[in-house]
Amino acid sequence: MKRGIQIATSLLFVLLFVAACNSSKQSDMPIKVMSYNIHIATPGAISDFNITDLEAVADVIIKEAPDLVVLQEVDKNTVRSGKASDQAKDLAELTGMHYHFAGASFKSEGEQGQAILSKYPIKEAESLKLPVPEESNGETRSIAIIVVEIEGKEVAIMTVHLDHRSDVDRAFQIAQMLELTQKYDEYPIIFGGDFNMEPDNDNFNLIKKQFKMVTDEHPLTYPQIDPNVAIDFFVLNQKAIDLFNVENYYTVDEQYASDHLPLIMELKFKK
Repeated sequence: MKRGIQIATSLLFVLLFVAACNSSKQSDMPIKVMSYNIHIATPGAISDFNITDLEAVADVIIKEAPDLVVLQEVDKNTVRSGKASDQAKDLAELTGMHYHFAGASFKSEGEQGQAILSKYPIKEAESLKLPVPEESNGETRSIAIIVVEIEGKEVAIMTVHLDHRSDVDRAFQIAQMLELTQKYDEYPIIFGGDFNMEPDNDNFNLIKKQFKMVTDEHPLTYPQIDPNVAIDFFVLNQKAIDLFNVENYYTVDEQYASDHLPLIMELKFKK
């Protein structure tokens, strides 16, 4: 009986050791995050928005196998991309991920907005529309937010697509955006998107009140062939900077599926 207890105890220690080793290995794996303006799934070389290839976008995501994807220019039930097509939902089904969609503006008898795909179950989700000033001819955009648990740590994931027309419109939208993001300051925040401005734009000084750029060397993201500007970025709040190391930051040379290049950031938990 005593020997049986000793064997059982030894076996328990072995199982706990193996579990600890596996946990350690898992923590050492990078967390891969993608930001992708998918151009409503219209291939980048095509100007007709009635032509879409959502499977091509899904293939990019599947090939890169990110843990999280923040998407911009996503259609929902529009005539141009198909009234039956809810692109965020469809991409989630094609990639086997969870999703959240944040509608921004009325387009082609449906909605266009931003979305987030996650391999982790979504614990919380929120959306906010970002209008432009009344006198502007700009376009209402949106911010999408989810909270997920990554290896026991709750993390907020966010995405935005700021208006492209003017710095005044973007400053107006950023002010609204930061009111919402500030509510999530208790979490480490990973924030990616199409900011429609280059990194030296003065409006980034507003964003830097809450977030920090992850690099000084920004990959060029637009257009998808011979890109000449960086307008897609990831930024992190201080809690995320304290939690993660940025291991890699790069674009994927994908010239068909969209008019933007996918941007990838790989993070590892700090020891």
